[in-house]
Amino acid sequence: MFRLFARKNDDPRAELKDLLGDFEIPCMPSRAIRLLGLLRDPETPMAEIASQVEMDPGLSVRILQLVNSAAFGLLSQVSNLQHATSLLGRSRLESIVLAIAAGETLPKQMGCLDPQRFWEAAARRATLARLLAQHLHAATQAEAFTAGLLQDIAVPLLAGMNPDGYAGVLDRWHQEGDAELDEGERDLFGYDHAIVGALMAEEWGLPEYLIQAVGGHHSKNGEADVDPAVRLVALLKYDPENDGRERVLAEAESTFGIDRSLAEEMMDRAFADAGQVAGMFCA
Repeated sequence: MFRLFARKNDDPRAELKDLLGDFEIPCMPSRAIRLLGLLRDPETPMAEIASQVEMDPGLSVRILQLVNSAAFGLLSQVSNLQHATSLLGRSRLESIVLAIAAGETLPKQMGCLDPQRFWEAAARRATLARLLAQHLHAATQAEAFTAGLLQDIAVPLLAGMNPDGYAGVLDRWHQEGDAELDEGERDLFGYDHAIVGALMAEEWGLPEYLIQAVGGHHSKNGEADVDPAVRLVALLKYDPENDGRERVLAEAESTFGIDRSLAEEMMDRAFADAGQVAGMFCA
């Protein structure tokens, strides 16, 4: 259960109501909820899961597109859903379904925020998080990819709630070197995208690691159980002129001892590979 801030009760929907008033959060598609339920049930054969996915041609295509993208990092191409389920296993397949379902659930119009820039930044975070995880915590590469992609799931909602005010928050974050997005949001709304995003993830029934990653990606000093790779990529911004890469490189070297040349190589590769993933959500 998400605990990074004081809660009035344990009902995420009620907490969201307290924060957002009548502003409704989008609902996760029922087909995705059913599929995630099957993936979390160890009694459900993987062949049955593959058959369920194949009944949704659109989802099937998007899963194969994502797992075969350079950004996801598989060593061999996946030719069909039966192959995908046997190769990926439950955990990695769940991460992929979560990424696709949550991405489809977010609004296409994002107020003052350009959707293409939002998804380009999300894809860069996801791809870079996976590469950093190879170096820092190799066992959670798939989880780091999904957490990097979805850590800002509440930003489009906040941008749509108050477009003019949020535009000012984004401008300060991009232009002022010491500005923090979550601090600007708290000044404007009294809460930030990490809190709202974690409650959304909890309301959608997402796994605990993802709730913590969304809610704690801006936390400091071990306040939340968030993989280092996920915390590092949170420093990337939406503005291509000031994308935050220098801060990521400096933090990777000073905190985790990653040689700058290696970090630059990973970042260049991640940014080059991210376009295919971003295109899946911007289309």
